[in-house]
Formats: sequence, structure tokens, C-alpha cells
Amino acid sequence: MKTVASRKYWDRHWDEIEFGIVPQHHPVRKWIEEIVPNTTSNNCLEIGCYPGKFLAVFGDMGYKLNGVDFFHGTIDMSVWLSQRYKVGDFYESDFLKFHTTKQYDLVCSFGFVEHFKNWPEIIRKHIALVKHGGLVVIEVPNLNSPLYHFLYKYLEPEVLDNHVLEAMSLQGMSDVIKREECEILSEQYIGKFYFRFVTKHTKSSKLVAGFINLFSPILNLLPKSIHARYIGVAGIKQ
Repeated sequence: MKTVASRKYWDRHWDEIEFGIVPQHHPVRKWIEEIVPNTTSNNCLEIGCYPGKFLAVFGDMGYKLNGVDFFHGTIDMSVWLSQRYKVGDFYESDFLKFHTTKQYDLVCSFGFVEHFKNWPEIIRKHIALVKHGGLVVIEVPNLNSPLYHFLYKYLEPEVLDNHVLEAMSLQGMSDVIKREECEILSEQYIGKFYFRFVTKHTKSSKLVAGFINLFSPILNLLPKSIHARYIGVAGIKQ
């Protein structure tokens, strides 16, 4: 089953992107650093790795970096990563058609799973690439929250059109991972309220987002499941 996100959507999503590591204060980076041990020899594979901002975090933690993405800039990204980190193999390929006999100490994705209607199968394919005793780390945006759903429905409906809401479920992802004989290491809502446009990069859209974020102190009083920007689940393959 194909992704619900079109290539046009990704082209707009990554418009104006620059290669770089996600900042230290980013909540997903903090979550990664809390649950993933440093290493000097382990291999990491990121699925949907472009533009490498999270993969670089694992580089800082000592992992040898590998990745797969169908985006046309993936190989250029791997060259950038190689200037600073240990790198292995990078594949410019559709993950649904991707096959390898290799297994990795850590397999991860960030904002990838929720673009597929057959998302449980996508998670299972993540886990199949993990060595026994290795980690699977998956993050998705919290668009199933009524708060974010409302904002994107009226301000940027294209975002919802390119996501599968059922995939963005803490319990749902955890259940799939546990059924694959993995021990849950972490399952949580991550970060505080933050709104940004995904495919709009105009000054007016940035002003609108900035205005909405002025209300974050109030919105963060809502339950974590509603105001958190991300959902993260990690497991250890038994």
C-alpha cells in the first residue's frame, strides 16, 4: 500500500530546508538522549532519514549512520553527514520496496509511520530490521489531538490529508510493538504545545503561527495527550 503523502507534499515540506542537527533543546532530541545509550560501534538505520536532523543526533552519540528515503536529496545528505560522523549505507529508495539482509542495533523513524494506511505493517518492517537485543525508536506528530486537528483542519488542511490519523496513537503503536515480542522501553507524549505550518513558508504564515504560540502557556494547562506536540514509543527486541 502506497504512502498517502505525495511527492509534491514532500517537496513543499522540505522547501528551504538546510542540513543540520536538531537543536539540543528540541523535545524529541531530549527524549532520544534519555532512552538511547551512547556507543562507539553500534549501527543505526533511520527510515525516512531526509534531511538527517535526527539521524545526526545518533551520530553525536557514537552510532554509525545508515538511512533510507525516497527523497531525491538523500545522497547529498549522506555526504554532509560523512563530514562529521561515521556513515555506512544510504539508499534512495521507497521503503515499501526496500530489502536488505542487514540488521541494525537501532532502527528509528521520525514522522514517517503516520503516512501509511498499513502503518502496523510499516512498524513490523522496522522491527524486522532490528537485531535481537536492539532498539526500535518511533516518533510521530500528535495530530490525533483535538487541538492540533482543529488548527490544521482550518489553517493547513493539506497536512491532515497527508497523514493517517489512526497511526498517531500512543496505545496503538505500543500494542503493535509489543505483539512483535518487544519490551516497551518508553511510551510517552513528548514536548509542550507548539504550532508550525508544514508546507507554508510565507511571512504571513510565520506571523500567524507566532500569534497562536503566544497562547502556549494556557494551552499547556490542558492534558499532556492534548497539548504535546509529539508521540514517542521505543522498544527492545527480545
